Amino acid sequence: MAADSNGSPALEAGGSAGAAAVEAAKTRSRLGARPACFSNTPQEVAFVAQATIATATSSFFQGASAIITASIGRELGMSQGEITWITASTALTAGAFQLGLGQLADLLGRKMTFIVGMGSFAAFVLLVAFAQNPFWMDIVCGLVGISSAMVVPPAIGIMGAAYEQPSKRKNLAFSAFSAGNPLGFVFGSILSGVAAKLFNWRAAYILLAIIWAVLTVVAFWTIPKVETFEAGEPFGSRLKRFLKNFDSIGTILTIFGCGLLTAAVTLGPDNGWTTPHVLVMLILGLVLLIAFVFWERVYAHPLMPPHIWKDRTFTFIILATLPGFMGFISVQFWLSLLMQELQGLSPLEVAVHLLPQAIAGLIWNVVAGNTLHRINNTLLLALASVSYIVSNVLFSLMRPDSLYWAFIFPALILNVVGADFSFNVANMYVMQSLPSHQQALAGGIFNTLFRLGSAIALGISTAVFSSVAATDAGRADPMLPYTRAFQVSIGLSCSALLFLPFIKLGTQGHTTHEANPPVDLKRGGSGDAPRPGPTTAAGSADAKELKHN
Repeated sequence: MAADSNGSPALEAGGSAGAAAVEAAKTRSRLGARPACFSNTPQEVAFVAQATIATATSSFFQGASAIITASIGRELGMSQGEITWITASTALTAGAFQLGLGQLADLLGRKMTFIVGMGSFAAFVLLVAFAQNPFWMDIVCGLVGISSAMVVPPAIGIMGAAYEQPSKRKNLAFSAFSAGNPLGFVFGSILSGVAAKLFNWRAAYILLAIIWAVLTVVAFWTIPKVETFEAGEPFGSRLKRFLKNFDSIGTILTIFGCGLLTAAVTLGPDNGWTTPHVLVMLILGLVLLIAFVFWERVYAHPLMPPHIWKDRTFTFIILATLPGFMGFISVQFWLSLLMQELQGLSPLEVAVHLLPQAIAGLIWNVVAGNTLHRINNTLLLALASVSYIVSNVLFSLMRPDSLYWAFIFPALILNVVGADFSFNVANMYVMQSLPSHQQALAGGIFNTLFRLGSAIALGISTAVFSSVAATDAGRADPMLPYTRAFQVSIGLSCSALLFLPFIKLGTQGHTTHEANPPVDLKRGGSGDAPRPGPTTAAGSADAKELKHN
């Protein structure tokens, strides 16, 4: 049918198509252009979702374990220290191997490293489900941590390289990505509670293994090839370069230093702080970590480049956000155990009691993602710190028979406020501290400190719990050891306030771009990076750094 001036169907169809095209163009203009490494929007959305899950891999496993620790401990005959190591060993190995695996991801391939990490995580979690003794349980949980460490640097590296330019699209992607760590623990608890209620604690790990096996298969489609090496470069040459540049000594110093230190802190209360093996582990762990610091200053390709600490804002953001998250992980573990041991709740009931935190976390994360470019980010960090403190105070004041809605419910809501706001601010800035081709390493540095911090926090709180439980007062009042463990989190979250005055951070994540000189942290000078303004992009390296197939 021919088109005419009176509005024929052909003309109307053309007008509708034109209007749709205009509307699509407006949407692209508002959100920003889709990164070229994604074939279509569904792949982009699927990748962001999978990258978020990848960041949550370790905390997801810790959450799944936390609400079934009482059941595991009874069946396998585990001591309190061995129960703590179910969670602590995962955090420890995830942190200790993070930096080395960040180098591995950049040199051998981000996509390959990611897929191997997801697949091995599923395999090791399945092995945990069939544990027959405490040694089996704790050792394999440590292997689970290594697998979780493999997926984080590639995910962060691709995110930082793909979303180079400031845009609303980038803000939305990083807002979702930042939700992974704090929400992983809660959602892991919920899924684990459901599986344990329907079957037993072993079913929780089997369900987790199935989910990650499916995600491994999906990753072949969702994960784009965004690498730091030229497309088509032979694997042999990349492997040769990796073996030449890999900081093997730094990796060994990190693994054994952190491992010995955390083991000493955990074993001290039960075995005695003056026993020879505890003293040797404590001293040797500290010596190895000090040696690591000196080694990184002289090695040509260090795991943790010393120049990044010349950025004072980066340093103080880490110092201001790390203690709160350490307290967050510790209080989640002891709250879950308290609900099982003192309140007599089943794993599913524990999960239901933690559900408001998951819902609130999703809401606060959206709020945080939409306020980074409107509200001074130093104020947001202050809000996060105060929320952590008030939450931990509420936990420490509660009794086993206290009203849920008066203590636990508001404490859970405030705790996740602290996690969501601090992670959004920190992630946005950390991704601006290193150039695009080192984004995986930047993610490794950030997550290493937080994973190791989690292990140390659990070690310290376990030492306090066990010490108090062994006293006459602790035996007379079963709640007292939990109260003292919660007070450890109060101390940690309060310590973050000491560093906030040194953070000069404005707003971040603006959707407009103005040319700023690139940050060169290797140059001499005051040691301060340029103040992050509305134009700073994550990984502001030349566009040709981003290579994809």
